[in-house]
Amino acid sequence: MAGAAEDERFDGMLLAMAQQHDGGVQELVNTFFSFLRRKTDFFVGGESGAAEKLIHEAFNHHNKLSRATQEKIEAEKREAQKREHVVKQKPMERDEPRITELTDEEAEKLQKEIDKNKAERKNETDQSPNKIQQLESQKDEDEDVEDEKDKGKLKPNSGNGADLPYYRWTQTLSEVDLAVPFPVSFRLKGKDVIVEIKRRRMTVGLKGQTPILDGELFNEVKVEDCSWLIEDGKVVTVHLEKVRGQLVMKMFFKMGRG
Repeated sequence: MAGAAEDERFDGMLLAMAQQHDGGVQELVNTFFSFLRRKTDFFVGGESGAAEKLIHEAFNHHNKLSRATQEKIEAEKREAQKREHVVKQKPMERDEPRITELTDEEAEKLQKEIDKNKAERKNETDQSPNKIQQLESQKDEDEDVEDEKDKGKLKPNSGNGADLPYYRWTQTLSEVDLAVPFPVSFRLKGKDVIVEIKRRRMTVGLKGQTPILDGELFNEVKVEDCSWLIEDGKVVTVHLEKVRGQLVMKMFFKMGRG
């Protein structure tokens, strides 16, 4: 049989011919056989059945090639779909969390655990005032005196934290959440703010300005589990994870301008 280059030798001529057949492939094939019948001895020049045999062999050959090409295309498509589902990731450093793809069942299980944790955290918020106060009572005498002075100025909010002039915060036994609004006339972007969270220190502010928050925390936080984001283009919210339920911010602890 002819090679690929030989097969393509008449493509231009045949395409031009095919474009003139409004009836499609059926009409084109009929034209070929009409030409063979009228202009050649294809049908009558050989032994009986020779024409049918030739047509059958040619059909089987090209049918086999066509199916092989289609199977290859489908195999490449399946392989591409598999690659799309593989999570690409950079080489992980030691102790760095690894990214893995979840099945639908694993994703559903994870969502249930997240919902359960949210419910437990809400329950902690409802039940934690006494426990928070117990943690505060464990501080040294100087800190207790400072608390007593502050208690005369502010009252805890419903989230066991405080509403201060420049920011507000709430807490449970395992986490602290802060909201820092910025009175700006434009929508904040990540490049506009500075948020630094260290084990025992935190800074929040606008670039080029005095930070709203800038001070030491009472205890360490799990830096790798802490996060922050910008809400409504005006408010920076910070989430801190406590270490073993330790007190991170005292009931009326003030940092920066608070």
